[in-house]
Order: sequence, then structure tokens, then C-alpha cells
Amino acid sequence: MLSKLFTGKVIAITGAARGIGRVTALYLAERGASLSISDIGEEGLNELSREIKSKFPDVGLLFQVVDVSDSSQVDQWIKKTVDELGALHGAVNLAGVLHNSTPNFVDIQDGDWNRVISINLSGTMYSMRSEIAVMEKGGSIVNASSVAGLMAGPGVVAYAASKAAVNSLTKSAAKEIGVREIRVNAICPSGIDTLMFRQLFDQEYTDEMVLAPHAIKRHGKVEEAAALIAFLLGDDSKYITGETIRIDGGMCA
Repeated sequence: MLSKLFTGKVIAITGAARGIGRVTALYLAERGASLSISDIGEEGLNELSREIKSKFPDVGLLFQVVDVSDSSQVDQWIKKTVDELGALHGAVNLAGVLHNSTPNFVDIQDGDWNRVISINLSGTMYSMRSEIAVMEKGGSIVNASSVAGLMAGPGVVAYAASKAAVNSLTKSAAKEIGVREIRVNAICPSGIDTLMFRQLFDQEYTDEMVLAPHAIKRHGKVEEAAALIAFLLGDDSKYITGETIRIDGGMCA
């Protein structure tokens, strides 16, 4: 039987409907957390909510469609979270997009650039701002960054820039609110078997080619990313803050 490490804790998750967000929500619910989950995709969010209610009927649950690029929607959702679930102890900001990747810098379209920045960077800032305002002493925030935010690569300029900025946002917030014992960290995945990761590569790429830079020659599991997020939310990481932690199978080793 799993230890209920998060019993009595309320955790908010953006981008919860699929991928790492979906698995993280189930991972935390299984360990006793009450959840406030959001996503822009209503169908996936409803499916996840039904699954949580079925598997973990005793877990507190709020779910709401939220576009994180709209600060008013974020503020309303976080306020509702505290009103209905009583508090906010942790947050996982995973909402993000890759959007159109282009081989040439000069081909970047204004609309593509603005959409990626508005969701990946501004959406993360809006979420953090609302979360920090209501979070209790000793809380923890985990942001979604990427290895793309740590190292250069062609074809994903907007995405890489947005994630590099999330790293800076994470560190700046950690410095400011550490006095309240609220921690802020970011995970930097690569090679995790998600739809977004596979969208980076054309069909002509084989797994062997994609994983060539990785020391561990397999895709990472979303459950492994969820476990890292849970560690950063929990008490075993109470002296870790301001970090950008790679989970990349040794790609950047």
C-alpha cells in the first residue's frame, strides 16, 4: 500500500489533461493529495476528472478549463481552488506548447512567436503570481522547463527562448520568496515519451536516431517525470530551491 505522503495537501496543476500533467495528477491523487486541475482541453480534462473520481473517490477535486495566457482566468481558478479546497500547498505549472518549429530563424512568424511566449512564459508567470499570493508557508512550486532552455538547437527558437526564460523566472522567484519558505524549482525534460517530444521529429527519424545523444538508450517514462515532480513538491526536498533539474537520460552529461 502506498504511503499517503500528500494527505492534507492541496496541489494545483496546469496542463493536466495529457502527458506529464495527467500522470502527475494520478500519481499525486494516489498518494492522498487534493487536486485542482486545469487545462485548455475540456475533453481531456473531463476524462481525467472521471478517472480520478473513480480510482480515488476520497480525494478532494476541482477541475476547470483555463487558458493560462489569460491572467483573469488563472486568477479566478486559483481563487476558486482556495475557496473550495481550503488552501494551496503546492503547484505544478505544466501548461505549454511547442507550436510550429521552423528550420530558419528568419522564417519565424509573429503569431507563432507570440503564442508560444504567451503560453509558455506569460502563462507560467501568471500562474506563479496567483499561486504565490495565496500559498501557505512551506509551499512548493514546480515549473515545466526543458533541456531546450539550457542548450542551443535549431528549429525551436520560440520554444527554447520561452523555456530559458522560465528558468530565469524560477530562479528569481526562488530568491524572492525563500524567506517565506516557499520553494520554486523547474524540471528540464528531454526524451520523455510524450506527444510533444515526438512532435519535435519527423517520421523519418527512428528512435535510435532520436536517442543517440542520450546515455540511457530508451525514452523516459512519464511516470519518472511525475516521480521527480512529487519529490520536489514533498518534504524530502525542503532545502532545494531555485534549481533547474534535468531529467534527460544523460543527454546533457
